[in-house]
Amino acid sequence: MRSLQLAGSSLLLAACVSASVQQVDTTARAPRSPDSVEVLEEAPSRAYTVIATIEAGSDLVFDSFDDLCDEMVAEAAKLGGDALILGLEARDSEFIFTGTAMVQSDTRRLSGEVIVYERG
Repeated sequence: MRSLQLAGSSLLLAACVSASVQQVDTTARAPRSPDSVEVLEEAPSRAYTVIATIEAGSDLVFDSFDDLCDEMVAEAAKLGGDALILGLEARDSEFIFTGTAMVQSDTRRLSGEVIVYERG
């Protein structure tokens, strides 16, 4: 029973990551498996086209860089992207007075570009 509760909590926390997608190329492409999308820290040397920009964000302290990246990869796969070039991670912190205590609130953001490689 305890493992079921922990699994449910993990799903609830993971669901708090959201992504905003700006398509810059509206060509229809077949969705891909997220496992087939490359994650790159810098632009590749081979020719490519940027098809979208993505920003993922979360207001939960428990969400990690990997949670944000996973959400972005899932969105890139839906668009049929070959790869995701990661941008910078940003974190904003603020303190909120709840009436009885001060609580720190963190907002995390990660941006990137979805690309397709030039064929031929």
